[in-house]
Amino acid sequence: MALQARVLYDFEGDIENGELTISEGDTITVINQDIGDGWWEGELSNGQRGLFPEAYVEMLSGGGGGGGGDVPYNGDQSYGDQSYGDQAAGGYGNQSGYVDNTGEWDDTPNSYYQQDNQPPPFNRDDSFRTERSDSTAGTSTEQLSRHATVKKNMNRFSPFVKVGAESFLLGTAAKKAPRIAEAEKIRIVYGPENEPMWEPHPNPYHIEVRDPEKKSKFKGIKTFTAYSIVPSDTGNPVSRRYKQYDWLHDRLTEKFTACTIPPLPDKQYYGRYGEEFVSKRKEKLEGWSNRVARHPVMSRSFVFRHFLTCQEDQEWKAGKRKAEKDEFCAAQMLLTVDHRDVRTDLNTATEKVEHFGKFVVQMDDTCNKMFQKFDDHCNKMSGPIMREWHRMSAVVTGLGQCFHMEDAPYARGLTEAINTTGSTYEEIGNMHGEQPRHDMIPMMDGLKEYLGMIHELPDFVQINRGAQGKVRESERLKDDGRLDMVEASEIQSRTETIATTLLAEIYHFQHERVADYRKMFQNMLTSQITFYSKIVSKLQDTLDKFDVGQDYGGGAVSNHGYDTRQPYDSSVPGTDL
Repeated sequence: MALQARVLYDFEGDIENGELTISEGDTITVINQDIGDGWWEGELSNGQRGLFPEAYVEMLSGGGGGGGGDVPYNGDQSYGDQSYGDQAAGGYGNQSGYVDNTGEWDDTPNSYYQQDNQPPPFNRDDSFRTERSDSTAGTSTEQLSRHATVKKNMNRFSPFVKVGAESFLLGTAAKKAPRIAEAEKIRIVYGPENEPMWEPHPNPYHIEVRDPEKKSKFKGIKTFTAYSIVPSDTGNPVSRRYKQYDWLHDRLTEKFTACTIPPLPDKQYYGRYGEEFVSKRKEKLEGWSNRVARHPVMSRSFVFRHFLTCQEDQEWKAGKRKAEKDEFCAAQMLLTVDHRDVRTDLNTATEKVEHFGKFVVQMDDTCNKMFQKFDDHCNKMSGPIMREWHRMSAVVTGLGQCFHMEDAPYARGLTEAINTTGSTYEEIGNMHGEQPRHDMIPMMDGLKEYLGMIHELPDFVQINRGAQGKVRESERLKDDGRLDMVEASEIQSRTETIATTLLAEIYHFQHERVADYRKMFQNMLTSQITFYSKIVSKLQDTLDKFDVGQDYGGGAVSNHGYDTRQPYDSSVPGTDL
């Protein structure tokens, strides 16, 4: 049963930051209480979802937590069942029991506990302080007013926060990360166009997926399909099932949060052992594997190489645990980026990232339209167009059957040619029904893959904007004398790392796109040329049938009272019948 809460105080939320605007007396459905930092996620009766301060509501019957005003102050710096005495420097401590910058309770007449119907003091400028603030506890108010820190983003769902860029930029990721080994470093170099790019793999390889085999475990209770995975650099096959591919995808997504992780082929629970389905999945898994193998960073990662090369079951389990405990995931992954030889101008990087954002939106729209149009054409090819050719075949064949009733020797050649025309139209109709499998459907598979990649693509624009915002904030604090130059310089340097990482991934995505779409269109057009060439060939062979037997009886038959006519030749004027 969903948790319900009653709003105690008005709160005007920032819509752009995913917050709700709530009014006293509203009832709100609590969706998630684990947001942290004094925030909950909820839904209003009108369907609007967003964040709101937990201290502004009280739970209705059966609910737990919340900052309801009916819980008395107990005199030991706690409010209800939550203690706020140690939250002067972190999170949302000042929303449910006001704590000033010195960590002491506010004793002014405006104290929350001395007025009725007043909301807990709420100041976004005091929220989401970095861990550096912990070191200021116990210092004087004058010292705190002169030294500030760059605050965390209000919107905890923004891509800037979710991919770990904020944690990296503010230095909190570095405090938790171990020493970076040389093998863990991810290098960025200049590409041929003098653009940042991932350092190419020194020994590129490709992957073949083959020999799908139905297997079982637990004495046949559980069945699954296993595929033989063969990387070209080792030549040694390993057996993997879809479940292991799913695990690999999750690990890559968790580790490389600033990279484009291609989506896996869709799961299927019915008919998943059918020969056609297994063959199609094998083809898609091979394409997915090779896309990861072409990525200069993911192709060298431990988790991917473990997936491709591990043979023994015990070794697999040990490597699996190691990958799941990888300490360089999300924000920590950015710590391993080494771009010492690449300098990035932040203004130029912003222009390129913003342009890429617009490009992706336009690409998503046009690829969707193209997919829908091609899907419509496929339905027409295997439906109305095929049936139209079949109907033409039927009427032409009907004429041939009629002419067959007069089976004179001089008429047989024409009758047979007409019947052949009917058969040709039938074949052409069948060819139209089969053709989408050779041109449109492969193209649609490619479009669907890229649409999935676009939807899973981190929002580079929001990540870059978030980083640039922190740089501007640090510059203001530095100019005010509230942030030392060393810390401001570190934020500037980390922002450059983020920007360079984004540009390197954009470079890889765009070059992959050019190669993929060139191949997709070449394959489609080649298939269509072959298709229409076959139709022309069949029509030409059918046309030639009408030349057979036209001179039966030795020359023209005008001596019997009929007109002498030349055979049809489109290249000679005046030969029309």
